Amino acid sequence: MTSEPVRKTIKVIELFAVSDKAETLASISRKCEIPVATVSRIVNTLEKEGYLRRLKDKSFVRNFYLQKKMSLSEGYLSLLEQVLEDISDQSEQSCEAIFIENCQLYWLSKKESKNVAFRLKAHTGFRRPLYELDSPSRLSLAAMGWDVVRKQFDVNAFFEAGALRNSVSKSYLKEQLQNTCLTDVLYDIEGNVRGIRRFSKAIYDKQGNFIHLLCIAEAAISVHDIDAHIEKNKKIINQAVQKLTAFLHSE
Repeated sequence: MTSEPVRKTIKVIELFAVSDKAETLASISRKCEIPVATVSRIVNTLEKEGYLRRLKDKSFVRNFYLQKKMSLSEGYLSLLEQVLEDISDQSEQSCEAIFIENCQLYWLSKKESKNVAFRLKAHTGFRRPLYELDSPSRLSLAAMGWDVVRKQFDVNAFFEAGALRNSVSKSYLKEQLQNTCLTDVLYDIEGNVRGIRRFSKAIYDKQGNFIHLLCIAEAAISVHDIDAHIEKNKKIINQAVQKLTAFLHSE
């Protein structure tokens, strides 16, 4: 049986876990949908135990990190490693399994073709904020849904992928995420701030819950026949996702 007081405490802890932003009692109450009086008791306890720190303006910031581990079978993770190897060989690029952890992109695994000409900074265990709207960020945010995004992120801090880092408005962000097809392969022609473009597709469980992204990452250099290049990468990812999804749904 679920304990309601414990559930509410976890909601407050999870709110602070995803961001270093300061929160007031009113903002916590609004975001967690918990009465202010209850929030006050939870926050005071967390402060006394050293998990929160009170600022001069009576807002609170976290003094902890929380990491929620994934619940995927060894069989699936083993297959995932083999699929990543296959994709890197077929694409002759880097292939990545990227999860969302504490509202950041988290690289669970990466395989690199022996023929790749450009080494990526991203590696297993690498983390990156979601504010740059390249394909993995757009797909992850769209899968979360706008209600979650507006509660857990600074919706005025997002920017377009690329070296110019052009900011986007809240209305543009909302429209772009709501118009994103969650089952498509998303990709960028131009690179992100590091000159990397990714082809990204999401994997979902039997209940339709987002699990992780599968991505091909490459240097954003000109390609002789870009349309054929795009179709090749989309086909590789679609076949890989079909294989992983079939295994995941059979468990």
